[in-house]
Amino acid sequence: MDAADPLVKPWQAEIKPGDYFQKDSRLGFMIYGKILPEEEPREPHVHYRLSQAYSVVCEHGEMGDVHVSKIDTLIDESAFEEAKKRGWRIES
Repeated sequence: MDAADPLVKPWQAEIKPGDYFQKDSRLGFMIYGKILPEEEPREPHVHYRLSQAYSVVCEHGEMGDVHVSKIDTLIDESAFEEAKKRGWRIES
C-alpha cells in the first residue's frame, strides 16, 4: 500500500461501486471487472475496492480487492458486456 498509494491518479481515487474497469494483466491478457458495493465502507484514503474480475484465465470471475492504481481505464457496461461475449479475449 505504501508503494501503490502515491501512484493513484485523481480519477482513480473516485472509482466507486458500479464502475466497470479494464486493466492489463502484464501477462498477455486483459482483466475486466466491476466494482462491488461493500457492507462496511472503507476510509476515504484506502484505495482498495472490492471487485468481481474476469479474464481468459478466470472466465467465471473472481471476487477480490483491487488497488485503484492498477486500473488502467474505466469502461462502460456495454464495453464490459462486449468483452464478455468475446470470452474476455482482446479485440483483434
